[in-house]
Amino acid sequence: MTNINDITKRRQLAEKYLNAETSVEEERMLRDFYSHAEEPLAPEDEDMRLLMYATDRLSGGFVLSDEKAEEFDRLMQKGSKKSKIVALRWIVSAAAAIICAVLFLPVRPTDNAKEQPEISTSELLEAINILSDVGGDNMTITASSCNDGFIIKTSTSNEPPSSYILKRCSDGTSIEIKSQLTDF
Repeated sequence: MTNINDITKRRQLAEKYLNAETSVEEERMLRDFYSHAEEPLAPEDEDMRLLMYATDRLSGGFVLSDEKAEEFDRLMQKGSKKSKIVALRWIVSAAAAIICAVLFLPVRPTDNAKEQPEISTSELLEAINILSDVGGDNMTITASSCNDGFIIKTSTSNEPPSSYILKRCSDGTSIEIKSQLTDF
């Protein structure tokens, strides 16, 4: 049997209760402890006591009267009209913003014939992997984006740094790595 006065055991039991893993007997032990606790409780225990009290109150035959149910329904109907008006205002505002954006923002012409797909992350990682295989151990590789691809720089402790440009080929189906002469 669990010693409910041991704070560690009680917290474990409370955690089981919150996860809906307690037996009826364990719940009864918790309920008895929190309903009869006389000394000041820690904040966590006080929260648990209030939760147990609220659960007992709700399951103890709490019934809403017909008058209260009708009043609740009436209030909800009023709220739904107000929420429809608020939703309509948001829709109208969003539509006005879209119309303004379409009318007043400049349109950039695009040349779809020259447009090529960007280099994907997996393609970039593949190129870095190839360079690391060629370079050996203790290589530092950095990549930064540029206009139409990436600039990849490599350096090791025993060789001068190298620089490469990774970009999409003119056919648009493959990528190329070009070595660049650099003066560091």
